Amino acid sequence: MALFDIDILESKVSKYETNHIHMVVDGEITFPITNMDNQQYGTFFHEYIHYIQHMTTLFGVKICAMYNKMFILYRDYILKNKTIKLPLELWKSHKGLMEFIAFFNAVKGSKTCNYNVDAIEISNEEVLDARRNRKAVKIGIYDFENELAIEDGFHFGYICIIESMAHLIQSFINNELYHSTVPYCTVELICKSIYSDISDDKKMMISLCFCSLMFNNPGVAFFDLIELSKKNPSLNGYKLYTKILKDNAVTYMGKEMPMYRGLCLFLNDLKGSLSVALGCKLDYYEEVIENCKAEIKSGNCVLLDVLYHADINDKNMFSSVFEKVYGYPFIEANNLTIMPMNNSENPPKPYIETASMIGLELIFKRMKSYSNNTKCEWFKICSKAQYTSDDKTSEECLCNQWQKNEKCIMTEALRFFKIKDKEYIQEK
Repeated sequence: MALFDIDILESKVSKYETNHIHMVVDGEITFPITNMDNQQYGTFFHEYIHYIQHMTTLFGVKICAMYNKMFILYRDYILKNKTIKLPLELWKSHKGLMEFIAFFNAVKGSKTCNYNVDAIEISNEEVLDARRNRKAVKIGIYDFENELAIEDGFHFGYICIIESMAHLIQSFINNELYHSTVPYCTVELICKSIYSDISDDKKMMISLCFCSLMFNNPGVAFFDLIELSKKNPSLNGYKLYTKILKDNAVTYMGKEMPMYRGLCLFLNDLKGSLSVALGCKLDYYEEVIENCKAEIKSGNCVLLDVLYHADINDKNMFSSVFEKVYGYPFIEANNLTIMPMNNSENPPKPYIETASMIGLELIFKRMKSYSNNTKCEWFKICSKAQYTSDDKTSEECLCNQWQKNEKCIMTEALRFFKIKDKEYIQEK
């Protein structure tokens, strides 16, 4: 079972892994980024957008903080117990995690749709029902090819919004782009149906998606923001974002405050939980989070600023603008891995926090694995060196990694977190 009922921990498709700032590109990429062709850069930037969504929006920050709390729960449990029976599914007996999982599953919406989606029908009653019951919005669809009208076609929520936003931005970079209608093109369909004035305005649709992620139910928020935009036609997406941060309130620790202030406090919590989970002081992501807070306090948004006032196609923008503000996650492609490096070291070395992140993620995936999926996640990377002098693989990589003696990222992580010498029993 994938946590949150969304396969962000095990699927092989391109994805930003929310759990520990890890971006996966399913294919090969060229580095440096300025050498990428448009197709590579479009795919790369699509995934990078998910990283920005999680580091700069209320919904994303809350998800990341919840993952960190889960990792702390796992690490503490393993430290306190001599014998660990696998798979370890601690979230099932944790009230707070189960409540969050239930909430997330209700508002996340559809990842796929089993029908052709040629047109949609939106009911105000369904929007009201989604608001009352804290869930994604049910959308009716018409499949003209099969002469079907389906009342429960798909559910518009968090997944549709993050993927529509990333798809729209990717389309600026690579106009020869095909993604399935659900979830990637759902925002365009909705705007064509109820807000035709902006149905060709990609920048505005991107902004509405981004702003929706500042609310606890992004699907419902998207419809609210459409109405707000209709009442304020002089505001472009960038100005709408500024207005929302200033005019809306959130509750933090029982106290109501402006959204921008609450988001900064949630970012502080994220910084703290990440440091505790990793067991080390943050350096790189301390700076990244402080940059995000400074941006939010100012009411500005670098992403939207570039979108409206510069050329988002320009690959130089990544290193000269985005990387300087938002940094970047650990990046894994089929042919290489890229991680933030501490250039104050000679030669430059990965930050301790980055190595700890990768190691903790590997440990967690192994701890929750059933007997049919016990291979170390990094075996696919390490095995490329098999039959060479750099080969660090052994039969333990396939199952009992804690019994391995050779130094590798998994064994070093087990040692770092002081859990290598526990007794692990694979029960099922």
